[in-house]
Amino acid sequence: MGRVSVLDAVLAALQKSLDDLTEATCARIYRELDAYARIQPESLASASARNLRTALLALRDSEVPDPGSLDGAAQTARERYTAGVPVVDIVRGFRISIALIHERFVDLAVSMGLGVEITVKGSRVLWGVGDAFTTRIITEYQAIALDTALRDAQHRAAAVRTLLAGEPYDDLTLAGIDPSSRYAAVRCDVPHSHGAERVRKLLESSGSRANLPALVVFDGGTCLGVVATRPADPRLAVGLGPFVALDDLARSDRIAKQALRLAQRQGRRGIQSIEELGWRLAAVSRPDVWRLYWERFVAPLAQEGVFGDEILAAVRAWLTGTQSVAKAAKALTVHVNTVRYRLRRFEELCGADLADPDDLVGVWWALELGNPDTFTL
Repeated sequence: MGRVSVLDAVLAALQKSLDDLTEATCARIYRELDAYARIQPESLASASARNLRTALLALRDSEVPDPGSLDGAAQTARERYTAGVPVVDIVRGFRISIALIHERFVDLAVSMGLGVEITVKGSRVLWGVGDAFTTRIITEYQAIALDTALRDAQHRAAAVRTLLAGEPYDDLTLAGIDPSSRYAAVRCDVPHSHGAERVRKLLESSGSRANLPALVVFDGGTCLGVVATRPADPRLAVGLGPFVALDDLARSDRIAKQALRLAQRQGRRGIQSIEELGWRLAAVSRPDVWRLYWERFVAPLAQEGVFGDEILAAVRAWLTGTQSVAKAAKALTVHVNTVRYRLRRFEELCGADLADPDDLVGVWWALELGNPDTFTL
């Protein structure tokens, strides 16, 4: 019998043993891979038989299939992903199929006298089939995982936007939100997108409580969401609104936005809420009053040039130094009489009385917050 006819006989014998190989493959997969316990026998048998037929066809053609042509492997990868089987176990399942048909091929080749050269060539084809299967499975699995992650991110982002708008969200359970609990809006601008996921994860994990997860997403350069408890400091400015019922989250988000912008304006870092910013948050919410104080206590000094800046520096040092001329002079490294003179000139130029509590509040307000024209939400 010629070599070609012997190969035909080997392949014919393999064809006849496909049912037995399918059964042996399923038994070994169930025995070695615990993740396959959730796969129905009919589904596993169908996939195993398909894999074995692909391997047999490759032996007949003496050619390794292109991974892109293995649609059956892609179908199996999708089915196993849906069933929760890890990709490493899917690959091992395919390897088991190839290993068993390879063992049977070699046994038949030896017993039927197939030449060594053709036997080795057939073995290489089967190894190549295994590699092609692995390549297609991993590629498909990664594509599925990416698509699933994208859909999940889109779903989470939609949930966050809806909640922060104060609108009812239909699927709170899927978003992990407890409608009976109180949450706070949180916002944090991330200057470099490559660090966004680290910030997002930190805010979400540290902003969660037992059985009450936070929900934070990255959207357009900003991490935003709702937290169940005060999150950890990501070493960036973070605006945190008050903890409220779900239907009041729009107000919490408005305050979180203001807190974030105000913190950025003042160079603050860490979690910034009403507790940290206090009256300043109330101040930025009244731009009309803010403008009045700015125009009265700061704008008149613009025409004084450098001397106007020195006057404002003296007023700031006096305010932050608990209204002590001596402390202000020390901070500015000038004589106390220089501070007194500058404070007096401030009162003359701005029509202010630093002994009047009302004027004192207005001066502090204007100096602390700066020009209202440069503040936007």
